[in-house]
Amino acid sequence: MFHFENNYGLFVGALTTNEFHKHYALQLSVSTHSNMRMTRKGASQTYADSFYITSNTLHQLISPEPQLTILINPLSPLGHQFYLNYKTLKVTSLESSLKKELVHILHRLQTKKITFDTFCLHIKNRMYQYQCDCEDQYHPKDDRIRNTLLLFEENFEKIYSLEEIAELSNLSTSRFLHLFKDVTGLNFRRYQLWNKMIKSLPYLITHSITDTAHTFGFTDSSHYTRTFKETFGVTPKFMFQKE
Repeated sequence: MFHFENNYGLFVGALTTNEFHKHYALQLSVSTHSNMRMTRKGASQTYADSFYITSNTLHQLISPEPQLTILINPLSPLGHQFYLNYKTLKVTSLESSLKKELVHILHRLQTKKITFDTFCLHIKNRMYQYQCDCEDQYHPKDDRIRNTLLLFEENFEKIYSLEEIAELSNLSTSRFLHLFKDVTGLNFRRYQLWNKMIKSLPYLITHSITDTAHTFGFTDSSHYTRTFKETFGVTPKFMFQKE
């Protein structure tokens, strides 16, 4: 089961197959069981009922029981609050209070005390409460980058090319890419790819992989599937089997 908001997307289901992957988003994963298995390249396996994973961390998560994963835009106010709380930690357990609340909401869904729509509303309310209110003090201070992020947020459905964004910022494409990485610490092309992928998911639910790939600017279905797997660790077909 899936749900998407502008700054995050969530997935509920078991993860019985999941390859090593990394993604632009921050990841929260919780389960009502303590048998989720986290593996990082070169590190020992860890079993727990919750994980926080920061951006671009190569990992593999297996959960034989249904779990909740939330993928969050790290440049959003919500993502910034997690950055403030976890700083440079790559993988760790979620703070106790937030974990308990998310597990409680997940348990109510699993025991059919709430519908999936109500579940998504509870998660949305909790994420809204969690996001930071320190935008003016801590978020990107460069007006050109700040305006770019606002443009993407306020025009979520539109797909911008690098050339369009650079021109709107009165910068060359190379200068814009350098400035974006310097200010945010993140690669703009990965940010742009993440946006395209997130926007494509609701469309993918009712369309073929080929249609989705062409509609959202991927070369073909193979390109889309490869990017999907790099981003989420599973294929689009796996996701739809769960749906």
